[in-house]
Amino acid sequence: MVPLFTVMEKTFNFKVLGCRMNHAEQREMESVLRERGLTPSSVEPDIEVVHTCSVTGQAAAKSRNAIRRAKKNGKAVFVTGCFTGTDPKVAQELGDVIVKQEGDVPMIERFAQAVDAFLELPSVNDMKNSETVSLPIATLPTTKANHVRAELRIQDGCDAHCTFCIIPKIRTTLRSKTIDDVVTEATRLVELGHQEIVFTGVFIGAFGHETALRRKQKTPDAEHLADLFDAVAQVNGLKRLRISSMEPGDVTEPLLDAMVANQPIVVPHLHLPLQSGSDQVLRKMNRQYGIEDYMEMVAMTKERLTVDGLPPAITTDIICGFPTETDEDFAQTVKFAKEVGYLHMHVFPYSIRTGTAATRWKQLPTPVVRERVNQLLELDETLSLSYRTQLLGKQVEVMLEQDLGDGSWKGRCEHYAEITLKTSGAKGNIVSAKVTEVHLDSTLAIPTLQII
Repeated sequence: MVPLFTVMEKTFNFKVLGCRMNHAEQREMESVLRERGLTPSSVEPDIEVVHTCSVTGQAAAKSRNAIRRAKKNGKAVFVTGCFTGTDPKVAQELGDVIVKQEGDVPMIERFAQAVDAFLELPSVNDMKNSETVSLPIATLPTTKANHVRAELRIQDGCDAHCTFCIIPKIRTTLRSKTIDDVVTEATRLVELGHQEIVFTGVFIGAFGHETALRRKQKTPDAEHLADLFDAVAQVNGLKRLRISSMEPGDVTEPLLDAMVANQPIVVPHLHLPLQSGSDQVLRKMNRQYGIEDYMEMVAMTKERLTVDGLPPAITTDIICGFPTETDEDFAQTVKFAKEVGYLHMHVFPYSIRTGTAATRWKQLPTPVVRERVNQLLELDETLSLSYRTQLLGKQVEVMLEQDLGDGSWKGRCEHYAEITLKTSGAKGNIVSAKVTEVHLDSTLAIPTLQII
């Protein structure tokens, strides 16, 4: 790719914290920098970008520390991401250039203009406030993403206002990429060597909609995600398509039909945040579903996506110690998790985020929260072992991700279970294998067919 500008001997480096969408945004920002002629270097880069997270208090603390460390390494520190919205004064004090995550202008356009101003270049991005819900591609990727599975951001913004979440106050405007743009970007990622793509977004179920609130959507019956699966699954050379996180209410029959119709490219795995197994707590959280709704969706998912007796993998997020959560509420969460049979649970202690409704309610004692977290982490091990045991003797497709150095590799299969096997393949290859052993902390397999 020929750069738009020639910037002699200018370099950049990234430190990325947080979710998959942050990693997708890193790739977009890196493409902006490369388009202007900059090259990557971790040694005293001219621009050190810290792409932050502040979804929890711990994430915000890690972001602050990352910015401080960057100041010792880079000549100019660009602070981007959610921390600029939750802690703008601190970001301004610590960083040199702040790209705020707010308002009607997409962050990637703000970033491009900030880079142009820093480099004293004429800006190629005309940042105008607009009522459009489009999420533009600032520039197509020129290099592979950092992960074997390439994250592709299809949507941004949320207005659901869960009472524990600060993100709707930061990423206020909902936008979606067009299906044609997503196909174009996916095609480029495959051309760069990625065989698996993961759709990411703040509220993926709102893809193509102007709001995340289903009762307010102008076309609630439109199945934009199903159409997107149908389109991207046709990209030549793409082996796997996965979606990072879905609100339970957004898993519809047409979406599952699209997943089934596009197998094996669309994998049998869904990440469905539960947050709590108590209806009382879910109402306090302002979630858009109840436990009965969630269980109906899980049943429908298992019915449609079970193949050869093997049910789809379901992973989830659970918050422990949400204000007002009683022992009975927590017991209901434990009971519900057992009924679903998750492959993996991301377990978080409730984190106070200033500006959210839940901060006004009485907080639970820290020892109580810690005990509940530990109890769910132990359950997670049990449930994971139970699900992975169903893989014994099954043929799986393993994408090689981590070279263990002794001829062995770790990687995820289509059901998202981590598999260890010996093979002569290379990072990013997909290996057909048979699962031979399942242990509490590992799942072993042997290759059976040639490497893809």
